[in-house]
Amino acid sequence: MTIAAGSLQGRTAVVTGAGGGLGRAIAHRFAELGAKVACGDRNAEATGETVSEIARRGGRASGFAVDVTSTDDIRNWHGHVTENLGGVSIVVNVAGMIERRMLGELPGEGLQNAMNVNVLGPFLVVKEFEKELVENPHGRVVNIASVAGLSGYPFPAYAASKAALVNLSRSLLSSFWGTGVTVNAVCPGAMDTAMFNSRLIPTFAKRTPRGRIVTVEEVAETVTFLCLPSAAGLNGVALPVDGGESAVFHYEQ
Repeated sequence: MTIAAGSLQGRTAVVTGAGGGLGRAIAHRFAELGAKVACGDRNAEATGETVSEIARRGGRASGFAVDVTSTDDIRNWHGHVTENLGGVSIVVNVAGMIERRMLGELPGEGLQNAMNVNVLGPFLVVKEFEKELVENPHGRVVNIASVAGLSGYPFPAYAASKAALVNLSRSLLSSFWGTGVTVNAVCPGAMDTAMFNSRLIPTFAKRTPRGRIVTVEEVAETVTFLCLPSAAGLNGVALPVDGGESAVFHYEQ
């Protein structure tokens, strides 16, 4: 799948978690396709690096330090985006966290924190930009979940929050019924990012029919495809992008 440059020309895309590996890759791909990119992340320095990289490559982007669990932060970001880049027609929720404790070690606040970042955050961001998504042609929402949200996983807080995000994505279809806005979840498998234990890459590669884990660029390409006008028929999908690993085995077998 190769998407032509300029196919998102003039559109404004909001990307949370744009300072990290996957978020940065998605922001770059949007810019390459002609979109103006509103980059948000708790890490202001990392967000600034993404914006600077896009600018050096001839794209247009703005950066903002935002905590996606804060309604005030999101509201302030919204104003910044509108002033600098115009009305938003694409929202991609990448910001997330992984809680690596198993049941016996996991306090209730660990589960609550995962739900706040991985579910409440995307909900608040979509809610803030709802009106613009409806008003702009080809409104698109893509939430980054995980294959862990489609099956069992040793870390219950992470898996439960990503499963909730998948269901939130499907449930939002009712909120956007008849508007033309689509809402989909992309569920990556193992990727070489800061959230993944790099020592496990060889193990996961052996368990993947593709023979390797997926790259952030491959996931970014899928996300941008879902945001094209031609992808209007894909709505309410939870799409694994994992090289086939979840189709043939359980992660921990």
